Amino acid sequence: MSELVHGKLRANGVTLHFAMAGAGPPILLLHGWMGSLYHWRKLMPLLASRHRVVAIDARGYGESDKPHEGYDGRTIAEDLRQVAAALGLERPIVVGHDMGALSALLLAAESPERVRGLVYVDEPLPGYNLDRFTAFTKDNPFVYWWFAFNAQPHLPALMWAGKEAELVDYFLTAMAADPSAISEVDKAEYVRGLKKPGGLHGSFGWYRDALTTGEQIRAATATKIKTPVLAINGQYGHPGVEEQMRLVAEDVRGVTLANCGHLCAEEKPEEFAAAVLAFAAGLKT
Repeated sequence: MSELVHGKLRANGVTLHFAMAGAGPPILLLHGWMGSLYHWRKLMPLLASRHRVVAIDARGYGESDKPHEGYDGRTIAEDLRQVAAALGLERPIVVGHDMGALSALLLAAESPERVRGLVYVDEPLPGYNLDRFTAFTKDNPFVYWWFAFNAQPHLPALMWAGKEAELVDYFLTAMAADPSAISEVDKAEYVRGLKKPGGLHGSFGWYRDALTTGEQIRAATATKIKTPVLAINGQYGHPGVEEQMRLVAEDVRGVTLANCGHLCAEEKPEEFAAAVLAFAAGLKT
């Protein structure tokens, strides 16, 4: 990560930290829950061989501001739009992982003239199918229970304060098909971000506003989006990402990364990069 160019800029009322590398058609990366732009540490050098690659710490994370409110998908999509404009990223491919995928989708749906392609990585589709995966039923063997818990005001931060290392260790170990893909050094970096003032509250913000984001997605995709979509999931990650994206987009292709869990860019960076580069090469300029 030290080889990247780091900076901060003001966008949509907050100061956001970013890192960039490479040259060529732009790619904009947004991480998911508990993450930061560090999530892309293995991927960025692989993409930067052909592209100008920019990753940000989303509001609430890492070195970016951590406001009390403003974590719905549309607000964060506007963060992305303003970052792209400020850095001169003309029609980037926008890559979103986990909860970051929701804002990437909204940017593509509501500002299609500003997005060349969308990569939606290993996440349910609020507004369409989230209840299927959060329902506590016999036919749902792995309930996404944390959605409801994380959405509670104040309680999650209160419960996890002082136990950030346990939070990261539990979830990242559970999310990875091969937990050794996430080192103790990596975990320590994620813990560092969560321990910053407002870090826990900011990290849970996406969940507090998840139902609002679902409503936004449903409205924005009442007509299927025309932006080309690459749907990526791990073999042992979220199932059916390609199928769910066909509900909202006209042009969808899918890739399932073998022997991979939820943390696709960290577990299988070479395969992930190959899929994104092939997708980018096939898009119209």
